Amino acid sequence: MQVENSAQPFFITKETLEEWTRRPHQHNFFELVYIENGSGEQCINHTVIPYQQDNIFLLPPYDCHSFKITEPTTFVFIRFNALFFRKDSMQMMDYTEWFQHLHYILSSYNRQPGDVIHNASDKNMLVTLIKGIYDEYTDKREQSDSIIRAHMFALLNILRRNFEQTFRSEHQSGGDKQVADMLQYIQFNLFDNEKLRVESLASQFNLSATYVSEYFRKKTGESLKEYILKARVNVAQSRLLNSDQRAKEIAYELGFTDASHMAKVIRKYNPPQEACSTK
Repeated sequence: MQVENSAQPFFITKETLEEWTRRPHQHNFFELVYIENGSGEQCINHTVIPYQQDNIFLLPPYDCHSFKITEPTTFVFIRFNALFFRKDSMQMMDYTEWFQHLHYILSSYNRQPGDVIHNASDKNMLVTLIKGIYDEYTDKREQSDSIIRAHMFALLNILRRNFEQTFRSEHQSGGDKQVADMLQYIQFNLFDNEKLRVESLASQFNLSATYVSEYFRKKTGESLKEYILKARVNVAQSRLLNSDQRAKEIAYELGFTDASHMAKVIRKYNPPQEACSTK
């Protein structure tokens, strides 16, 4: 399996293609793909779905993907990792902490292929931001770096809003708003052990402390402890792939005993994926 690497924290390119000649591949960065025009099919992790003009996809690291082009297609590819969100050359804004918190959303949302935005207003804003980012990147005018970072901050917050709305709707089965609220609360406070204590959850959602764990299992099909651990594993794996932090630093910040313990837990919950088909 070909793994494409990038030494650049941020890169954007526009390509018009009549045929996708690259083999199915993975990469070690996030990639946002905007279809400016054209049509065809996207394949991600062995699942195929049609694409068309104005579709927007987010490809997390190490998801296998490729495209099959039906009509000549203009792609805009935006590649980025955590290093891009540090202070820029002007020492303006530092988005490091914000991006670390965003990791779990970008790397653990429903990874089915297809357009990530279903709200027309949000889609229009994203398209405008993507075009603005491309113009600033190609023109390289004064303070372009700061402007691009601010655009990316807005763009990723719009994605986050849509992912969270999708997450809530997917988990609000049978009109059960409370369990959807609880899942979102857990995700938002994923590394605040005090807020994730059974007593805190009971108080937040007007449940008996002795009933919280039973309620959670009944509504989700898995234990509260298991759910939290799996969510933390997703964040740990994302940071390993998308930041320059050392494994032992990540393990310490996320509450694992050490780097070895963290690696063992990651292998348990996220075993290596089957390689993409090259057919």
